[in-house]
Amino acid sequence: MIREIEVLDDNPFSKTIEYVINDKVVGYLKYSLIYDRMEIDYLFVDEEVRKRGIANKLMAYLISIAINNHVINITLEVRISNEIARYLYKKYGFREVALRKFYYGDEDGILMEKQVM
Repeated sequence: MIREIEVLDDNPFSKTIEYVINDKVVGYLKYSLIYDRMEIDYLFVDEEVRKRGIANKLMAYLISIAINNHVINITLEVRISNEIARYLYKKYGFREVALRKFYYGDEDGILMEKQVM
């Protein structure tokens, strides 16, 4: 089951989508919705339930939110070494648009973008 939760922090743009199995959160996607733009802050799925399509379901749900909110684009940064995540994002139409040197301190990041509208 997917559910949206209210984030209780000082950022009014921050949102979270959770994936729940048997009342346990096994995956979540944190994002910011800033007017007509969206940024993925973090996507996580518990190791025990990986390869069951949970990340795909979270991404598909996020894109439906983006469409319903008339979002122009979605952006994110991903570690250059995280080939699994890069593949997932490319599957959903994201393209690599820039290299961010030492974005993660010890490792470069890749800025990815998906045009929605």
